[in-house]
Amino acid sequence: MVVRKGNLGFRQTLIKKRQIAKYFLEKYNMLQPQFKLNAKKEIYVPGDKSISHRSVLFCALSQGKSEIHGFLEGEDPLHTLHCFESMGLSVSSLGKGSYTVISPGKENLKSPQGVLDFGNAGTGIRLSAGLLAGLPQIQATLTGDASLCKRPMARIMNPLKEMGADIVSVEGNDRAPLRIQGKQLKDYSYHSPIASAQIKSALVLAALSSGISIDYKESEVSRDHTENMIRFLGGNIIHHSPIHFTVKPPYLFEGAKYVIPGDISSAAFFIVFGLCGGGSEPLLIKNIGLNPSRIGIITVLQNMGGKIEIVAKRVECGEEIGDLLIFPSKLKRIVITEDLIPSIIDEIPILTVAGLFSEGGFQISHAEELRAKESDRIHSMVSNLEKLGIQVKEVKDGYEFDEVSSIQKTKIETFMDHRIAMSFAILSKLSGVELTFDDTSWVDTSFPGFFDILKSM
Repeated sequence: MVVRKGNLGFRQTLIKKRQIAKYFLEKYNMLQPQFKLNAKKEIYVPGDKSISHRSVLFCALSQGKSEIHGFLEGEDPLHTLHCFESMGLSVSSLGKGSYTVISPGKENLKSPQGVLDFGNAGTGIRLSAGLLAGLPQIQATLTGDASLCKRPMARIMNPLKEMGADIVSVEGNDRAPLRIQGKQLKDYSYHSPIASAQIKSALVLAALSSGISIDYKESEVSRDHTENMIRFLGGNIIHHSPIHFTVKPPYLFEGAKYVIPGDISSAAFFIVFGLCGGGSEPLLIKNIGLNPSRIGIITVLQNMGGKIEIVAKRVECGEEIGDLLIFPSKLKRIVITEDLIPSIIDEIPILTVAGLFSEGGFQISHAEELRAKESDRIHSMVSNLEKLGIQVKEVKDGYEFDEVSSIQKTKIETFMDHRIAMSFAILSKLSGVELTFDDTSWVDTSFPGFFDILKSM
């Protein structure tokens, strides 16, 4: 993408700066041969949000003392932590994302005194609804902020009701607030029409809390953090195929130590920055979760021509972890196949920004699930792209645009969506075009410190 800035295009300006920097670097090395300059930038991103939520839920299901390290201290996971604290978890902070959590055991969790407020956490409310639905001693009302109360809940409510759950929408519109009276549920078999880790995890957690078996099949592989935690805790999970598994009791989970890696969905913003930002030195992003169901963003960007290397691979708590080396690259438009969509669903906004710097433009399809996120992300992205002066074709399950030559200053509407805000903040930094925002407070739901890292780049 060429963004006009003064009399020179964005790329021409960037090339000129690189040439000047290279000249002075060569002169410096000639004069000071005893020094070796290392321009490689290293960053860390906060803990994985999906795993942070689940660590709280599995602490609640387990008897005794657990430890959590690397917990994402963003608003979303903290809401989930505080909700379960009000139902009997004893939580002590050890500092820097580390906590001691003592659970009385799932049978001894108690009904909260007030409403459970999950803020903006869609994962928190949907997964917690499943867990609480299987505990007969629990009565609770689950709610959240204005954005959360607009999101569809029938996708978890209907199968939970088939399991025997007593769960209703207070307003009668299949949205939060949700009222739950825990019940003893029955063995259940479900074939999900969509690949959704939230649906899958809500039903599996209901089975775990109620001590029943569940046979689950999905259309495509979705993220499997819940299954990994069950295995990590010694639970009985049988895989019949990559998209079909059975979980059976007994579920005698004891306290454990959870080590949470950096969130690849958060890293994605700086992966794109590293690929599109120019220069010659790589960006190193440390300690990133590389769950096979989550690394579609790496696959897609590599297919687009991005040079990304994975180093220092290891395993923690059943999750693959590694460091990412990101090299400046020339990207091109590709066809993103339907099977990759579940593994990149959260990264599509920032992937779209990569498309703005790609030869041939960008296209995404088979992504109707985007309309059920923190905002209708198809509408949110298309609306803001059009404000930038880009011609975009919107369809029911995606959008596309041709190669972009320039963008214009505008005010971004974030739609109360953290990923929309961060994606266009990255674009502003990459392009040098000043973009203003209606509100960026939503970023703290998932990535506290995002703007500090961005300023340092």
